[in-house]
Amino acid sequence: FGERDCSVHVSRTENFARLYGHGLGLGGVRQMPFRSFVEAASQRGTGSHETDLNYYLQVPLVSPGAAQSTPVALEAELRDLGWAWLHSACEAAASQPLQALQLWAGHGVGMTPCHFDAMDNFLAQLEGRKSVLVYPPHCSFDLYPYPTGHPADNFAMADPERPDLGRWPGLARATALEAELAPGDVLWLP
Repeated sequence: FGERDCSVHVSRTENFARLYGHGLGLGGVRQMPFRSFVEAASQRGTGSHETDLNYYLQVPLVSPGAAQSTPVALEAELRDLGWAWLHSACEAAASQPLQALQLWAGHGVGMTPCHFDAMDNFLAQLEGRKSVLVYPPHCSFDLYPYPTGHPADNFAMADPERPDLGRWPGLARATALEAELAPGDVLWLP
């Protein structure tokens, strides 16, 4: 990637809301070269004036032949990805056809609030470990989703990590599966 500009979520907390602004969440999104993201993330905690920030990179990657361009630095890796396996896995899972790949990278600190994605996902852990809470669809309303049309309408208003049962009593009924992903693990999220 080197000098290619990437979207990097930046927050002073461990929570990456992915929507920022008054009433939405602390932090924001910066465009920065990939190399700068790696340097900033690796210097966290070394005394630099911005080391109290947390960084979470988001880079869209797409399958070969798609309309969007793939970063030149990753073309070889994407060619060798095993597209036939991915397509057959989607078919076997009765999943939507593969539409896009997203590379998300952090430095070991950070969490995305409870949300759902509109597309089926294969979450592949490449490095480090990631804890994941997965709720079944029947628990959706116990998580108090934002209303349709709200900027955060794919997020829950209730926070399972810091439950406020006085405000969100249905959260007590929501039961999740918890998984810890290690390098090489893949989780399918329909």
